[in-house]
Amino acid sequence: GTISCPDVASQLPAIPASAQAEVDRNLTQLQTQIAEANKRLVDTVGQGGPNFVQNAILGPLEDKRVAAINRIATSIGRTAEKPQGLDALAPCALN
Repeated sequence: GTISCPDVASQLPAIPASAQAEVDRNLTQLQTQIAEANKRLVDTVGQGGPNFVQNAILGPLEDKRVAAINRIATSIGRTAEKPQGLDALAPCALN
């Protein structure tokens, strides 16, 4: 299987120019996190019990995504209204 995560970029409001670089950096980081999680998924096939994927891959990925999403919201919020509810985009699923 592969890991699919909600698209954060499409859910963002207009990004102030002053926040664009930081937002882009964190959006790239979100993509990197998914790629790393997919690699771990392949590398650990057959390991652990039924909760292994959730506990070892999806859970930590969600934590990393929350942090990156919060950095995005904070950077936008410095010069515009801080977007709310983006944390709902943090959880990913195994397809």
